[in-house]
Amino acid sequence: MLHLATFREVLLRPESSMIELSVVICTHGPRQDHLERTLASLKAQTLPQEQWELLVVDNASSTPVAEKHGLSWHRHGRHVVEPKLGLTMARIRGIAESTTELILFVDDDNVLATDYLATVIQIMRREPQLGVIGAGRLEPEFEEDPGPELMPYTPMLALRTVSTSNWSNDPQDKHIPWGAGMAVTRTVADRYRRIILDDPMKQRLDRAGNTLNSCGDDEFSWVACEMGLGKGVFTELQVTHLIGRARVQREYLLRLAEGHAFSRVFLMHLHGGKVQRAQDPPTLSKFIGRLVRLRLSEAFYEGERWSKDRSRTDVERAFDTARRDGIERFLRTIGN
Repeated sequence: MLHLATFREVLLRPESSMIELSVVICTHGPRQDHLERTLASLKAQTLPQEQWELLVVDNASSTPVAEKHGLSWHRHGRHVVEPKLGLTMARIRGIAESTTELILFVDDDNVLATDYLATVIQIMRREPQLGVIGAGRLEPEFEEDPGPELMPYTPMLALRTVSTSNWSNDPQDKHIPWGAGMAVTRTVADRYRRIILDDPMKQRLDRAGNTLNSCGDDEFSWVACEMGLGKGVFTELQVTHLIGRARVQREYLLRLAEGHAFSRVFLMHLHGGKVQRAQDPPTLSKFIGRLVRLRLSEAFYEGERWSKDRSRTDVERAFDTARRDGIERFLRTIGN
């Protein structure tokens, strides 16, 4: 295995015919047309195939992915099976099976800009102090447009557009690379792998089957920053995220909000933060109860909360409830 200094020397070579990058697609029961478009975007990359390898990690799919999606078009392409269900375990398998000093994770519904792989390598040559980088432009292609009342919640679908590139070594700021198109150095990936395998609690972050937990990709940034490296989001990196109609329905987005809230406080807890129980929604009965007991300051507070809540929409209240439910699920998980 190359040390970090050696890795930087490899990336800084102006012309290199060696394999420099491993592209890892983690997938579980993929939608066939979406995965086909993901693979087509990889076929169209400007980076010569001699300089990158492709691993498709089949995470316990009922129908083997290899039966539907051949990789004979890529001289360094192969299928890998990870039987233990969960995106985290699929990423762990991808790290173990990859052979290069730079690993790029691509979701099975991502269409990469044609220069994505080449740009990832260019950024890492230019910014060797970084351990994790990601796309600054994660833009949707909706199969069905979400209703206008749901549009404010669609960034939860891993959508973002930043105006400027930024990096830092603070794992709690907003410059966190997301899993779709996230590139990780070998030193960070190997340490992440050891940490996850040693801590079963951290294996509960991110998707597993039908669960909608998340934040497993955030853990890469925590690892990088703890190692003294940085993480960043770059506008030069563009991904089109294919969003099926089922994922813009209210029920799905509410489940996603619950999963996000659970995972966000779970991640905070794993890194030593304190998590408080979410505040109950305001009700008229609480206001009246405090008023009749002459607890006037509390009554005024509850009355103000109730009045503000009355002006909000049913959708806004439903998403607040979903987030409270996620926090409560976390507290039950740790026994509080």
